Amino acid sequence: MTALSEQSDSSVVGRQLRKYGIAGLAVHLAGFALGVFSIATVMSEAIGFESGIAVLTTFADMLYGLGLVVAIAVAARAGVPIKYLVVAGAVIGVGLFYKSAPHEFHIAAGMGFGLPHNGHVVIGTILITVSVAAIAGMSFAYTRSRRLGDR
Repeated sequence: MTALSEQSDSSVVGRQLRKYGIAGLAVHLAGFALGVFSIATVMSEAIGFESGIAVLTTFADMLYGLGLVVAIAVAARAGVPIKYLVVAGAVIGVGLFYKSAPHEFHIAAGMGFGLPHNGHVVIGTILITVSVAAIAGMSFAYTRSRRLGDR
């Protein structure tokens, strides 16, 4: 292969990774927004928990998880070093603990901070979203540096 051909292939892969990274981040943020909206409407008692709109929470979690998986896959393909992925994975793990574990687990682990369970869900959601945004930013940076030949 010639250098021009390799550079062209790298630029095509870089564009595809950017496209998938943006799509993954958009899906994740859509799930985040939909989840926060559905939790806020239930918490403010604007709608009842038994109403049909409460189904948005599970749909939001599906979008949230799908965007997370796509963002991590793009980061791995973009060549983000494993040390950054491990740190982001640890933060995502703590976020999943707060988002998904029952309230009694937070209290028993000594990490309840005197908050109600909904507060823990919000903390977990924010931790995960910040990690995904950081992973997406790193994958964009590493894709660009690979395309420019800086690596």
